[in-house]
Amino acid sequence: MRTDPWVVVILIIIPGLLLAFFSDGLVGGPAQAVPGMAALFGFFGLSAIGIAFYRDHSWMTWDRLRASGTRPIDVVVGKLIPLSVVFLAQYALLFPLSWIIFDLDFHGSILGVALVAIALVAVEVGFGLLLTVVCSGINQLNALISIAALLLVGVGGALSPVGSFPGWVQAIAPASPVYWSFKGFQRVIVDNGSVGDVLRPVGILLAMAVGCFVLSAVLYDHEKRKSFFA
Repeated sequence: MRTDPWVVVILIIIPGLLLAFFSDGLVGGPAQAVPGMAALFGFFGLSAIGIAFYRDHSWMTWDRLRASGTRPIDVVVGKLIPLSVVFLAQYALLFPLSWIIFDLDFHGSILGVALVAIALVAVEVGFGLLLTVVCSGINQLNALISIAALLLVGVGGALSPVGSFPGWVQAIAPASPVYWSFKGFQRVIVDNGSVGDVLRPVGILLAMAVGCFVLSAVLYDHEKRKSFFA
């Protein structure tokens, strides 16, 4: 990541720059824009998970991993941990910077914000792993991530309040993890809530994450070839 820091650019630098234009432009102000931009580019950044796996197939090093006797779980965990740290760094940097620069004003529980962010990152990483497992290559993965990111973030209310949507969209909004992350963030940032106020959204997000990881484990095939190029 030091030699190819595009993941950091997508997750932190680009949303930080866009907040200069959108922090007061979205309905709800910075309290809407900051977690919204973070969620949008968090899901766009999931292609990094696929690249971490598919690149080994391109480099012809996947066979070395298989022949080394390294357990599949070690390979998966070893690739996900550093990426998870970067996804968490997105919130650890964007929220304090937005408080200093973009007038993100809140007096609720910082721990509550952290718990919501950790739970949402768990869903993002689990969902990214699931897509990586089911897709045959990077092109298919990128296409699905682009569609899923826009749908999940849009339906979840990251760019516009769910209450402004048509009735049928409001009905399906809870299926998006972004919807529950916003429930948690709003209770802390807008309502100045405590940790207890975010336990339900955090619990639902963690359940979604567990579901993604379980499906990934069931569908994972350590022998399956993946395509990194078109």
